[in-house]
Amino acid sequence: MAVDNVTTNSSVGVDGNSYTSAVSNDTLTNNDFLRLMLEEMKQQDPTKPMDSAALMDSQLKMSTIQSNQEMATAMASMQKAYASSALSTAANMIGHSVKTGAKDDAGEDKIYKVLTINNKDGELYATAAQFTGVVDGLKNTETEEIAKYDANGVIYDGEEATDYRISLNANGRFEYNEDGTLKLLDTDNNVITDEDITSKYTYGGYSLMYSDDTEELPLSVITSVS
Repeated sequence: MAVDNVTTNSSVGVDGNSYTSAVSNDTLTNNDFLRLMLEEMKQQDPTKPMDSAALMDSQLKMSTIQSNQEMATAMASMQKAYASSALSTAANMIGHSVKTGAKDDAGEDKIYKVLTINNKDGELYATAAQFTGVVDGLKNTETEEIAKYDANGVIYDGEEATDYRISLNANGRFEYNEDGTLKLLDTDNNVITDEDITSKYTYGGYSLMYSDDTEELPLSVITSVS
């Protein structure tokens, strides 16, 4: 019986002679089973007929296994395509703020800024830094630059501390006078009313502050994106 799943390779040896070697393909297909069954039926002993039902059963099992393998291959391909698409979509979160439903010590929602998106063993994670607060900027109207002040509100002129400071609330934000001007204090904690000083400083915007430490958040725990 001819066997179709054997291929031959030809090569020339160092002695100049040609050599042919057979390479067997061990993968059997449904067609191979059908050919085997037909050949056995032709070659069978009429007094001892073969059990064609057993061969048909083997062929059915082979067909089922092959179908399962093809399905598994297709599913793996779909999973890979989905993972790639999910990673691309999740990358749009980078630079945005997200929440997970977790609370901080004050009972407020924790907010994180997404820095990167990573795929680890098929699961997507966001590397994020937790939001820690807002810092107001103090603008020097004479230099048009942002003036430095410390945690106590002491205002600096270059690297030197001045004799006045900006009043800060419990959250470290600026406090204002009734007329809307910044509340500046002297060394005795009295409100400064000297216009030469009060007009020198104004609100210069704000910056969002984040922890230097980062966390890895499974995308499955993220509840909102903004």
